[in-house]
Amino acid sequence: MTKSKPTTTGALSILEAATELFARDGYECVSVASIADLAGVCKANIFHHYASKEVLYLEVMRKASAEHAELAEALLKEDISCVEKLHRLTEYDIKTMIDNELRTRLILRELGEPCENSVRRLAHQVFRRNFQLVIELFEQGQRNGEFRNDFDPAAAAVAWCGSKNAFFLCREAMQDLDLFKGTDAARGFAEKVCKLLIDGILPVNNVISSTEKKIS
Repeated sequence: MTKSKPTTTGALSILEAATELFARDGYECVSVASIADLAGVCKANIFHHYASKEVLYLEVMRKASAEHAELAEALLKEDISCVEKLHRLTEYDIKTMIDNELRTRLILRELGEPCENSVRRLAHQVFRRNFQLVIELFEQGQRNGEFRNDFDPAAAAVAWCGSKNAFFLCREAMQDLDLFKGTDAARGFAEKVCKLLIDGILPVNNVISSTEKKIS
């Protein structure tokens, strides 16, 4: 049985320590003792807040994905265009990814791991919900006529997620490119990637449908 979500300073230090260690070493290689050492608490204190390492791991995963889910769910209900929703979600997400680097690296690490145990399957379900919310945004745009109906919303969501992850992972190595420069790079990236997703790369008067030209 899980225990109530932590609110004390000690519990938050446990979450921060667990996030750092899970991001660096992976779930299987992290012990409760190592989390306790980094957090500056005893093992008993960890079990006071969390019933097990599995419960702590799932709370770390839930917290890591909560902000995206909350904003995406709120945006889907707002009476604004889906284009504006996409812009807002993109800018917020990339800024949050950069501001919470350890958390982001943990998510990317865990998503790349196979679902070989029940706790990781549960963690993947948390992120699957986040991905579904992005799909729903593209579907909403198709239903109201803002977006074309001839693309797969899941493929669009993959392109969107992939571009954010690439920006996050490459930003230090790509500082010679204008896209990655400056304190406002996240906003610029959000504007450019949304424009690319929405407008495409073909000239306006030279749109070729997938039925007219197939990729060889």
